[in-house]
Amino acid sequence: MAKRIAIALLLLPAAELAVFLLVVWAIGVLPALGLMVLTSFAGGLVLRHAGRGGIAQVRVAMRDSKTSDRRSENRGLFLAIGGILLLLPGFITDLMGAGLLIRPIRSRLAAAIGRAVGVPRAATGPGAVLDLGRDEWRSIPDHQLPKADGP
Repeated sequence: MAKRIAIALLLLPAAELAVFLLVVWAIGVLPALGLMVLTSFAGGLVLRHAGRGGIAQVRVAMRDSKTSDRRSENRGLFLAIGGILLLLPGFITDLMGAGLLIRPIRSRLAAAIGRAVGVPRAATGPGAVLDLGRDEWRSIPDHQLPKADGP
């Protein structure tokens, strides 16, 4: 796996140059350069936005492993990575960075990484058990419970 990542990182500059030349051929030199500057500026704005709390949440979560809000951790981390990728020159990294700004792509990537790393998912369904502390629940009388429509 590490060998494939190293090869991809070595081939990335050549691929970025090829894509840049294709964009220059399609729209011209000045518009292509302007588009690169614009995406770098957008990456800076994303990093500024992510830095206001998202990166701090990731830092706290890494320090305190008891944090249960994994979605906000992933959001901050992926926004920061997306901003960095947008900040880098090149259209391939811009597309990857812009993809990380889209919520469905972020959540699917986080789920795929979780499966690859082996992070256990929360149990769901009729047989799932959820343990709560004494201060995390309250008793509801039977007459206030919703009526079941099934048999």
